Order: sequence, then structure tokens, then C-alpha cells
Amino acid sequence: MKFWKSAEWQRIGKLRGLKLLLIGITLIPSIYAVIFLSSLWDAYGNVSNLPVAVVNQDKAAQINGKIQHLGSDLSDKLIKDQPLKISEVSYKKAQDGLKQGKYYMTITIPSDFTSNAGTLLSGKPNASKITIAHNAGQSFIAEKMTSSAAAKIQTSVTKSLQKVYNETILSATKSSQKGLQAGANGANQLNNGLGQLADGTKKLNDGASSLSSGSSTLAGGLNQYTNGVLQANNGSNQLTSGANSAANGANQLVSGTSQLAKNAPQLEAGSQQLASGAQELSKKLQEVSDSITKGQQDKQTVDKLNQLENLMIALTTAVNKIQIPNSTIDTNAMTQAGTELQSGIQGAGIDAQKINDLAKDPKFQAFMATNPDIAQQFGQTANDLKGNLEKSGQAATTLQGQLGQIRDLLPQLERLQTELPNLKAGLAAAQTGNKQAIDQLNGSLTQISQVLAQQFVPAANQLASGAAALNAGQKQVTAASSQLNNGASQLASGNSQLATGASQLNNGLGQLSNKSGALNNGASQLNSGAQQLTTGTSQAMSALGQAQNGAQTLASKMADGAVKLEAIHGNKNNVNALTNPVKSAQTNLSTVQNNGTGMAPYMMSVGLFVGMITLSTIYDFMTVAKKPRNGIAWWADKQTVNFPVWIGQALVMTTLLVLIDGLNAARPVMVFVVALVAAFSFNQLVLFFNVLFGKLGSGIMLVLMVLQLSASAGSYPIELSNEFFRTIHPLVPMTYSVHAFRETISIGGSVANDLTILLVIGLVSMVLTWGVYNWKLRHNQMIWSA
Repeated sequence: MKFWKSAEWQRIGKLRGLKLLLIGITLIPSIYAVIFLSSLWDAYGNVSNLPVAVVNQDKAAQINGKIQHLGSDLSDKLIKDQPLKISEVSYKKAQDGLKQGKYYMTITIPSDFTSNAGTLLSGKPNASKITIAHNAGQSFIAEKMTSSAAAKIQTSVTKSLQKVYNETILSATKSSQKGLQAGANGANQLNNGLGQLADGTKKLNDGASSLSSGSSTLAGGLNQYTNGVLQANNGSNQLTSGANSAANGANQLVSGTSQLAKNAPQLEAGSQQLASGAQELSKKLQEVSDSITKGQQDKQTVDKLNQLENLMIALTTAVNKIQIPNSTIDTNAMTQAGTELQSGIQGAGIDAQKINDLAKDPKFQAFMATNPDIAQQFGQTANDLKGNLEKSGQAATTLQGQLGQIRDLLPQLERLQTELPNLKAGLAAAQTGNKQAIDQLNGSLTQISQVLAQQFVPAANQLASGAAALNAGQKQVTAASSQLNNGASQLASGNSQLATGASQLNNGLGQLSNKSGALNNGASQLNSGAQQLTTGTSQAMSALGQAQNGAQTLASKMADGAVKLEAIHGNKNNVNALTNPVKSAQTNLSTVQNNGTGMAPYMMSVGLFVGMITLSTIYDFMTVAKKPRNGIAWWADKQTVNFPVWIGQALVMTTLLVLIDGLNAARPVMVFVVALVAAFSFNQLVLFFNVLFGKLGSGIMLVLMVLQLSASAGSYPIELSNEFFRTIHPLVPMTYSVHAFRETISIGGSVANDLTILLVIGLVSMVLTWGVYNWKLRHNQMIWSA
């Protein structure tokens, strides 16, 4: 029997519009699935239509010596690369648009984005930030989509900055490798320099020992020198006294020669008168002879001549008593010794400064920090050396000053020593000349007297000749008296200078004697400082040995570090590898082409279940045209209408999804099979509750459908639901229809278990429905229709 000729179809034919209504009910699953899915079939493929605003407030900044515009670069990159409808707008427009729903997300790049990026390798790094704002109230799904895009944007920005700084870090690592190598070379040079310094310190130690020995010798020599100064001081006192006596005698000599020079012109005038009075010689000869004799015997003249001779003898004796020690002081040796002493101390000071500079060296300080005992010993030694050098320098300066004063006095003493013999010879010659002049004068007068006496009668010519000779001799006496007077004046002046020089010499030797104690103290300090310098240099040699060992260790470790850093490369491949150190190899057992394909299993199940509920609500499964023989006949009569509807729902929905929405299933035929089995299972389940409870049964099924929206894991994994839905998940039929559709559409796996469960649900519901119909038939709970 054809189903459309059944009593049920005959009854439906009498009801206007019911057939059209059933056709509409057949399209209910298609309306749910096809139309809804078509609106969101490729939702993620259309994210380029989601409006997003970018606000760039960034300001350019200098990074690694270059002006960077990271904010502008990021904005351009977002607009170019991101699959969103991104546009750059002002801050106010972005905020207003987000509130009004014109933008689903805003990305704000702050003004310090670039400048903060430049601090990532500094001592106080500040992370570059971007502010991403959503408005989930406008669209939760859009917010999720843009959040996913925001995460990708942040990852992209992070990788971009990581790449820049990875390049910088690798470059710095390479520079560090070179710096460590250079540091190792420098440490080797430091080691060599410390070796040289150790050698120099050894020489300094040897020199300090020699200085100590020499300073001891110097101290002994200075004691002898001090004794000699005391003797010289005593001699200078005697020289001063003799010089003063010589000066007084010279002054007396000047006075006598002045009188002689004063009387000489008178004598010359007398001789002139004698020459002119040659004619009167005869008369006056006796008078002249008497006058000469009287003059020779004049007591005043004799006393003056004797006094002059005595003064000359006293002066000569006083000068001869002046004795200057013939000891020789080698000033050049004294100067050279002082210079060498000063040079040695200066050299030691330079070495001490080098040790001080070494102590300030960061590398040496780092070594000392790891060796506190050596650092303490080194610091104490350096301080002792500095103090000893300061004391030695002060002593050397004092000694140099005293030697300078001695050196300044020595030329005066040497000149005095040189001129003293000349002075003695001059006085001896003056004494001899004076005596000869006086003797000659006495002899001449005596001769004249004898001639007058013995040759009274010589001729006038002889007398004139004698008078002329006498006049000439008198002129010589006058000239000699002038020369004698000048020599006596010079002698007096020289004696004054001698007295003055002797006084200065006495004062200088007194000062030298007074300073000799300080000189001896300086020599003692020098000797003590030299001994301390010897001790300090010995300690410095020990510390330098330890420093040399540390420098060797430093050079070795830095060289090892340079070798290790050399293994780090900084080419483009290394930068990329550091930026993306992990590459994930993702595989997917199945492919979902788009959002519609992913949502189809869920919406097809929902559409079929809603279609069954709609059918049970509109179509009357209880009213019959005539009384059936049994419950199965009753069920069979209703199925003549029910079967075509649910089969039509399944086939039409699946066909339209393929034709209209473009569903491309992995197993197309099985999709239709799953749709038919699911429709059968849902139909029989809904029919059972409808027949059993009537309209209440339809309400119960509506509640079941709502529960299945979450419990079937159609839209979200069931693990994301609460415990109640996780508990009922295996108990609801849509769980198996959704899974079966996923297997046939996308995965391509087996659906035998799902189909078995759905068939069991449908068959059990069908058998139960038979029982309900039988029970109602026995209790006459049927509705008859004419």
C-alpha cells in the first residue's frame, strides 16, 4: 500500500493547509542549519572586515646611535600585514568609536614606545608597551577574534624587538670576545710589566742598599766635615783679627806716605833754589852743608822714618800670620752626590707612583678584591714606601740647601786663599822699597855733606852739575813718594776688603757650623730612610711576585673566556634562531576549511532536533481516522506521515548545505547516512514523549534540546563546561550525532559506535511508542476524526 493512500493521509487531505505546513516543517532543519551557517560560513575568513583603530602617539628616539621611529614602523606593519581592517586615527576618535561599536579593538602606541625600547640593554630597562582595548559588550565573538589578533600582534612586536636586540647582544658578545682577548693580551703585558717592575724593584732594592751604605759613609764624612768647619771657623776668627790689624797698619802707612809726599815738593823747590843759586854757592855752601848735617840729625825726621819702617814691619808680620788651611773641598763631588741622591729618590717616587697607578687599575683592584691578604700587605707596603720617600725627599732637600750654602762660601775662601800670597809679597816688596828709599835718601845726603865738606873748593860748574843732579834725584824722590802713597792707599783699601771678607768668612763659617748639626741629623735621617726603603722594596718585591702570579691567572682566565665567546656567532641565521629558538612542527589529523564547516555538525543536529519538536507540536500523533487493530498499526499509520517528514528534513538540509553553503565533506555519502540515522533517532524519541505526555512531552523535549546545546559539546569542548553538563554529556543523543557528523565531514573516521547508539535510541523509543499506543488503545484513549 502506498503511504499517501493511507487513512492518515486521507484525513490530512481534508484539513486545509496541513500539507503545506508539513512541507514547511520539513524545511525547519534547513532554516536552522543552512541559513544560520551561511551567515557565518567563513566568519574567520572575513576578519579583514572587522574595523580596528590604531593610535600612534610615539615619538622618535635614538637607539644604538640611530634615530628610530618604531611606533610608525609598527603602525605601518599592522596596517599592511594584519588581516583586520586597521586604520590609523586620533586618540579621541578611537575611544569614541570603541564606545559606539564602530571599532571592535583599539591599539594605542604610547609616546615613549621607541625611547623605552632603547633602554632594554641599559641598567634600568623599561619595556615598550602598547595598549589594546576591546568592547566585548558589542560582540563577544568579535572580542575573541580581536584578542587572538592582539596576541599575534604582541608576539610579532616582541619578535621584532627581540631581533633588534639579539643583533645588538650578539654584536656586543663579539665585541666582548675581542675585549676579553685584548684584556688577556693586556694581562700578559701587565704580567710582563710586573716582571719588569719586579726587576726594577730589585734594582731599587740594590740601589736602596747602596744608598743605605752610602748614607752611612756620608754620615761619617759629614762628622769629619763638621770638625773641619769648626777648625775653619777658628782660623777665620784669627784671619779677621789679623786683617783688622793689617788694616790699621795700612792706614798708618798711608798717613806717613802722605806726609812724605807733602814734604817732597818743598825739597824739590829747595833743589831748584840750589840750582838757581849756584852763583851764590860759594857763600852759602857752608850753610848748606851745615843745614844738611843738621837735617840728618833732626830728631823728628829720624823718628818719622823709623816709625814708617816699624809700621811696615808690623803690617808684614800681621799678614804673614794669616794662615788658611790648605784643605780642598770637592764641590763637584758634593753636588754630584746630592744630585744622585735627589735623582734616586725621584726615581723611587716615580716607581711608587707606578705602584699607586697599578693599585687604581680596575683589573688589579678586582684581583686584589679576590686576594684580601695580598691587598692588605700591598696597601701597607705602598703606604710605608710613600712615607719613607717623603722623609727621604725632605732630608735630601735639606742636605741640598746646606751644600748650596757651603758651595756659595767656597769661592770667597778660595779667592782669599789665592790673594793672600800676593798680599804678603806686595807688603814685603813695599817694606824693602821703603827701606831702600830711606837708605838712598840718607846716603845721598851724606854724600852731599861729604862733598861739601871735602871738596869745598870745586868749581862752580861741578856745583851746578851736582845741583842739577840733586834736582833730578829730588824729582825721582817726589815721584816715588807719590807711588808709595798710592800703593799705601791700595794696601789700606785691600786690607779693608780683606777685613770685610774675613768677617764674612767668619760669619759664613759660623752659620755653617750652626747648620752642621742639622746636616748631621739629615744624614742620619737619610740613613734611616735608606734602610726603610730597603725594607719596603723587599716587601714590594714579594708583593709584585704575588701580583705577577695574579696577572698570569687573569690572563689565562680571560683568554679562556675569549675562546668560549669565540664559539658564539652573530650572523643573520644566529639572530633569527635566537628570535625564534623553537620551531613547532604542527600536524593536524583533519582539516576544517572554515567556520561554517566547523559549526555544521552542531547546527545540523540542532536543526534536526528542532524540526522534530516542531513536527510533534504541530502534527497530531494521537487522532486517527478509524480505530486501529493494535498499537503497532496505530504507530504505522502515523508513520506514513512522520517518516516522509523526518527523512525529508535530513535529506533537504544536507543537500542544501552542500549546494548553497558549499559543504565539502570528507565522506559525503556518510553525511547523508548520519543525517538520516540522527533524524530517525530524534524523531522516535520526540514521538515517544509526545505520545506519552502529549503537549507536556513536547515541552520536555524542548528542555532536553536546551540542555543538549551545552552538553553535546557542539560549540565548545565539553571540558570547558561545568560538572553537570560534563555528567550528562554521554546521556544525550546530540552528543553522538555531533560526533558522527564531525567524523564524516572533517575527520573521516569511523561512526559505527555513534550510529549504533543513535539507532538504539531510535529503536527503543519506537518500541516504547508501540507500547504507549497499545496501552492507550486498551484504555480507549483515542481521538476519533470524521
